[in-house]
Amino acid sequence: MESIQQTLEMIHSHGRFSGTPSLNRIRALMHALGDPQCSLRFVHIAGTNGKGSTALLTAAALEQSGYRTGLFISPYVLDFRERIQIDRQWISAEELSAYAARVAQAEHNLHLAEGETIGEFEFTTALALLYYAEKNCDIVVLEVGLGGRFDATNVIDAPEAAVITHIALDHMAVLGNTVEEIAADKSHIVKPGTVLICAPKQPGGVPEVLMQRCHEVNADYIETLSPELISSDFSGSKFICKGHELSIRMIGSHQIENAATAYEVLLCLRKKGWPIPDLAIERAFASALMPARQEVVSEDPLLMIDGAHNLDGVSALCTTLDEMLPPGGISLILGMVEDKQYRECIAMLTRRADNVYAVAADTPRSIPSSQIASCVREFSPYTNAFDCGDVRSALRRARASAYEDDVIVVCGSLYVASEAEKILRGDRKY
Repeated sequence: MESIQQTLEMIHSHGRFSGTPSLNRIRALMHALGDPQCSLRFVHIAGTNGKGSTALLTAAALEQSGYRTGLFISPYVLDFRERIQIDRQWISAEELSAYAARVAQAEHNLHLAEGETIGEFEFTTALALLYYAEKNCDIVVLEVGLGGRFDATNVIDAPEAAVITHIALDHMAVLGNTVEEIAADKSHIVKPGTVLICAPKQPGGVPEVLMQRCHEVNADYIETLSPELISSDFSGSKFICKGHELSIRMIGSHQIENAATAYEVLLCLRKKGWPIPDLAIERAFASALMPARQEVVSEDPLLMIDGAHNLDGVSALCTTLDEMLPPGGISLILGMVEDKQYRECIAMLTRRADNVYAVAADTPRSIPSSQIASCVREFSPYTNAFDCGDVRSALRRARASAYEDDVIVVCGSLYVASEAEKILRGDRKY
């Protein structure tokens, strides 16, 4: 059996994009594996922001209710195996290697059209679906990778429930230049006879686009109501959904809306015959936590890691900072990639910071740290900008300069968030 490193190198050797947008490749690969997805039942989740949190909360409640629950998330923060979970346990290194070998063999025997190859996300999706089927999952919470219409996860038949979280402008080169165009692409996870649960506070004409899709395929449409907030701080939030008081550890008003969406999904599953006790929902919501989603990792000074990397996500982070912190004493460790609206994001963030420690994300798409620092000086001349180069150096400098009541926020990119998570978990000296 190959080592886990060899397995990951083989998986990553597949291209990010592998031909004309289509489901033909993933359908061929799944058929070569015996179409294991046909034996599974799903909650299928698409959207721009909030997919991971909504997926985790839904899966946690299903697990608490006694169901063997698969969870497929994208991207990962700490480890590739994080993407493929059963009952919130990552796939083992040995199982990942074994299943990857089987998918690679099926891929080798395929006869695809000229110029078509299996992409990394298609390969990973096939591996996960085969794993969930053979591990006899009762239900799988399946997060879309990109878009919806031609995303590899859309190889499944009609799910128990389809979910659209908050729509915003991201991946415009692939999905469209307006929120309505992006919503139309994502809406294709809605299939005949299913039900669509829509997150609250969607922008523009997104609800109308989603309702139109439901009308076209004879699917039911449910729009989640905004919950009633009771309290919110850096330990989490309490709120009321449809008369039911709940609490979550996740920070920020946007997470309350993600939780409300997950709660609506669970109510929908109840109506479809899935017994899900209130106590299971309460326990799951109160304990579930995702890394790098406005995650407080230490105190004195308070240090938060957030993987927000587009305007909508950065806006949610800024809202949290505005609502929970007095002005002053905020330092950012900031890195971004070039295919995002990075100038707008940097302008929004730096107006709230006293200090910015600029870093380069660990990806070829990264903006140089010197360029980040220049943007900070351009947008906010009263903010101190330091070109630190790498995340470890930025963490050392920010912590050394911080006062007890200050706040340090690592943000701008999941790559940067991932590196900070690993440093902070593995090296307490910084």
